[in-house]
Amino acid sequence: MTSLDRLYIFYRVPRERFRQLLAIYGRKPEDRLPDARTFLNRFAAHKSNYLLGFITDPATALFLIAWDISALRINVIAALGCFGFGLVAWTLLEYGFHRFVYHKGNTLAHKGHLMHHESPRLLLGMPWYVTSGFFLLMWYIFAVRLRVHFAASFFGGIAAGYFYYCSVHHVQHHFRVANVWFRGLTRHHNIHHRLQDVNFGVTNRFWDRVFGTQYRKEEYKLNHAARLNRNN
Repeated sequence: MTSLDRLYIFYRVPRERFRQLLAIYGRKPEDRLPDARTFLNRFAAHKSNYLLGFITDPATALFLIAWDISALRINVIAALGCFGFGLVAWTLLEYGFHRFVYHKGNTLAHKGHLMHHESPRLLLGMPWYVTSGFFLLMWYIFAVRLRVHFAASFFGGIAAGYFYYCSVHHVQHHFRVANVWFRGLTRHHNIHHRLQDVNFGVTNRFWDRVFGTQYRKEEYKLNHAARLNRNN
């Protein structure tokens, strides 16, 4: 193959891919789902990606808090306090993302969550490099460039919360746990799989109680009947 041939291939392949993307995004949103599924099956619903996240997520969290303590020389107790605050903040992020991102719009996150509802035991997760890349970007901006103390510890807490969420969610769909509290949490999540407008919390039920989205049988029946009457 000559240098001219190589140059032509180097130019042609991206151009053809660009044309394919234009064809995809020129369609109506509902017609893009098969392409979204192809992408998700290749990059998100892959066993290696799913399992690798259970290594990279806690490693990222440990790196972030270690950076604050070792590089910025902040107080260990204060760093752990910010780490804990990040853990608590994650519970609200978990609820918000589940309710307003995973169940709304026409995004890859929404499409992936639909796949999860269709096949709850499918090993489907956010690509590991997306989550780690996001937290490392926050680390670079706030801890390295701006040298904001405690920022890395806070984001480390959020990363640890995300890892805890992934672990709890995996156990809920793949194992039976005898613990009474965990069984109640699993029932809470299983109801969400049947009724997708309630029970958005996975690791806790607190924010569902705060925002009035916790499933209550009689109340849900009344609200459902009211919605049907409005539609009719």
